[in-house]
Amino acid sequence: MDVNAIVEFIKINAERRGCKNIVEVGIGFNFEIAKRLMRYFNVTVVDVNDNAVGKARSLGLDSRKEDIFNPNIDIYKNVGLIYAIRPPRDLQYSLLNLAEKIGADVIIRPLLNEVPVEGLRLKNYKGEVFYIKSNEKI
Repeated sequence: MDVNAIVEFIKINAERRGCKNIVEVGIGFNFEIAKRLMRYFNVTVVDVNDNAVGKARSLGLDSRKEDIFNPNIDIYKNVGLIYAIRPPRDLQYSLLNLAEKIGADVIIRPLLNEVPVEGLRLKNYKGEVFYIKSNEKI
């Protein structure tokens, strides 16, 4: 996994959309991407795991406990892009539903050899695979 390419892809897409606020769903204990994106955006990270949320806070990330299957919409006010790194397939449906509700774009960096869920399209960038959906309201 090329962290530089992932950060660059998310950054390019968020800037194209004019995003100031982005959210990483399911941060777990992999904080590098969110930390790098903090240089450019207001990044909020969410997870159901209290320990992951606490560790993210200790690293200076805006971190919230969140169940994406029953999302707290207040967390996502003014968010233009939601991204997830290697989320389970069932989580991808919830990401799409949430993004549609709030009018945000979605970027998913999947596990390898995974078929995208309906509504996402495949995009390759510098050897990295992403599934994306734009929900920009025109």
